[in-house]
This record gives sequence, structure tokens and C-alpha cells, in this order.
Amino acid sequence: MKQILLLLLMLPSAIIAQESTLTKFNLEYKMPIDYRYCDSNPVECRPLPSRIPKFDIQERPDNKEWAMFWTLQILDIYTTSKALKYDCIKEINPLFTETPSDTRLVLTKTMLLAPGLLSNDYYKEISTRELENTNIMYMFVVSNNYRLLHDAKQTCNKIR
Repeated sequence: MKQILLLLLMLPSAIIAQESTLTKFNLEYKMPIDYRYCDSNPVECRPLPSRIPKFDIQERPDNKEWAMFWTLQILDIYTTSKALKYDCIKEINPLFTETPSDTRLVLTKTMLLAPGLLSNDYYKEISTRELENTNIMYMFVVSNNYRLLHDAKQTCNKIR
């Protein structure tokens, strides 16, 4: 019984071995090149749809740009505080009174910036261009504050 089972198991491999020695496979691929294949078969030559999502690569701000941003925020508070010590200067920002305290300036600036930058890690997603534009705007704000402070020192009385 074992011998018959062994013979049956070996029979297919013997047949395959015998056929492979008799038949030689031709692995050469000689097909004429048809340079106009896509003209005659446009359906087969359509490009496959891309499964890769398209996204824009944006450069992220470096530490120098963030340092400039925070420096301008501090300078804005500092120059506003110094200028408000003169009787001819009033705060025009509607979030403040005409003469806000230093504490209120710092707290309001913090309450406005912190949620915007920290929610969903927005500070990681902001582009270099957006931060540069913000810095440019604050450079004008700080320079205007310095100009007003300089003019107030020349023509106004100090109240605090």
C-alpha cells in the first residue's frame, strides 16, 4: 500500500521532468514596435487616474521670523504703554478703553494671540508668507507708535 502511494506521488514529478527535457521554452520576445499604437488604440493608452492626493508644499517659518514676531508684539505693547502716559495720546483700538493699563494691554494681547496660535497647533501650519505679512504690518504699527511717542514728548504733558 505504501509503495503504491509513493508511486502515485512520484508519478506527476516524473512526467513533468520528462516533458521539460523534451520541450525547450523560447523566452525571446520579438514583437514589432508600433510607434502609432496609441493612435489606433486610444482607450488602452489613456493615463490612469492618480490616487496620490495633490497638496501644496509650503515653507514653514524659521526661528528668526518667530523671534521677529514676538519682538514686534512686545514692542507694540511697550510703545503703546509709553505713549499713553502723555495727555494727548488716546488708544484707538476698540478692544481697549482710551487709556488702558499695562496689565490690560498684556492680557488682551495674550488672550488674542494664544488661542489663535495654539488651537490645532496653528503655529505649525502658518506659512512663511503669512508670518512675514503679519510682521510687516506690526512693523508699521510699532513705527507709528514710536512716531506718536516722539511727537508727544515734544508737544504734550506727561500724566503718569
